[in-house]
Amino acid sequence: MYDNAKSKASPFVSKMLFPVLLVTSFLIAVILYINFMTTKVDVSVSLSPLQLQLQLQLPPASFDRSKENAAFESLINRSKHHQQHCDSIGLSSNDFSGQLAINNHTAHLPPFGFLDAVRGYRDSDTSRSSVVDGSYPYRCELPLENECDETQFTIIFMAYNPDRLDMLLKEIKMMLTDNDYSKMVAEIIIVWNGERHIDETHLGKKMLDLGKTLPLRISYPLKAGFPNDLMNRYHPRLGVKTKAILYYDDDGPFYSYRAVLGGFELWKRNSNVQIGAMARKIDLGERQAEESRSIRASSSETTPNDGYFVSHCPTKDNLHYNYQTFANFDARMVLPSGSFLHSNYLCFLWHPIFEDVREYVRNHPVNPDDGTVSMLVSQLAGKAPRVYSRRLPPAEKMQQQQQQQQKQREQRRRLMDGINWDKQGAHDKKMHWGRLRSDVANSLARYFGSINSGSLGWCYGTEYHIINKKNEDLCDPEMARVGMLPWMNTDSSAGDSTCS
Repeated sequence: MYDNAKSKASPFVSKMLFPVLLVTSFLIAVILYINFMTTKVDVSVSLSPLQLQLQLQLPPASFDRSKENAAFESLINRSKHHQQHCDSIGLSSNDFSGQLAINNHTAHLPPFGFLDAVRGYRDSDTSRSSVVDGSYPYRCELPLENECDETQFTIIFMAYNPDRLDMLLKEIKMMLTDNDYSKMVAEIIIVWNGERHIDETHLGKKMLDLGKTLPLRISYPLKAGFPNDLMNRYHPRLGVKTKAILYYDDDGPFYSYRAVLGGFELWKRNSNVQIGAMARKIDLGERQAEESRSIRASSSETTPNDGYFVSHCPTKDNLHYNYQTFANFDARMVLPSGSFLHSNYLCFLWHPIFEDVREYVRNHPVNPDDGTVSMLVSQLAGKAPRVYSRRLPPAEKMQQQQQQQQKQREQRRRLMDGINWDKQGAHDKKMHWGRLRSDVANSLARYFGSINSGSLGWCYGTEYHIINKKNEDLCDPEMARVGMLPWMNTDSSAGDSTCS
């Protein structure tokens, strides 16, 4: 009976088998296709940031790299020139073990290491005829010297803690809704550099809601596979649409509309350099100071002193990070908060040729993205930063400002690395921190073989530009008042006629 039943059922089974197999094959094909299309590279462990960015995006074959190569050739020539200068006076050496012993850490950059990086980059592909090949997914081009037609900028904040968003939330609301301020702001980007999710707190959820109706977006570099790196706020993957970027830390300090407008207008007239409000001096060694004086003495009196470089020879020179005050003149770096930068520089800051420098930032005890960005931008621009006045009160309020200066000077200490230097027992920590910051200045200058000549203050070329008994350039007053900025109108509105 079984055999009869089986033989009678066979035609039915045969008729059903083909469509079942067809449907099954179709479903398997669909599943495989969906899996293929949605599969993402696991970059959380195995890939470096450089490998990650090269896999995420491929450059168009038509990329013109000529301007990019020209920018790097300028750096190469400057570094070679200063290496030859150090050789000629007997101050070149690859031995910097003394620095390692003094600062007791292993994150250091070698003397004239930029030239080694260029050779290594070229040698990695013998077919490469120039500094830059086609593998980098972004095309770099130095910015113009001025951008007079620009009317808006992008603001980039870096944040990581969803519990401390109160101040940031209030500031962003003001920037995007204030009648005057909002006209300058094209977009705000928060680079979320924390392991915790922003929506863990009520404040974080309010921030996300704000982005539903206002030009605010949040970038998550850690989710994209990048390490917890302060340099993430300078990555070209952010897709900044404006030429000008205003950087702020999540806890400020934040500046008034009038002061920021003054900074933006200064940037428009000097868009190829970094513009800052909190600038630091890096004091030269004795030999370097003499070299700087000699260069200035041989320059024309009408030539600004922000366009030359002082050699840094590894066996003799020692720079000192001056954290005692914020400077108008002779500052060689600016702190990020309140600084303006042309968006073209993002491409350079994450270029593969500077991977050693970015690795240095990640490994150094103070993670010095600020000094690093200032060094890279000044080397690329061929000029020092410019400084704008972070306070711009009306003249009638000057007396109140003077009464507050002592309090403000005391508060400055808290701007250094987020450390309360007035706390009991903080002296030794401050001294160690200062040595590490000086170590950064020396390491970066040693890597390129030079350091910029120092900034020009807001008062440069005006009656408020004075020279004291120590032959130091100063602005008097230190902070400008309405009507004093030479590139602005007397009522502190934009002086369009001075930009060309």
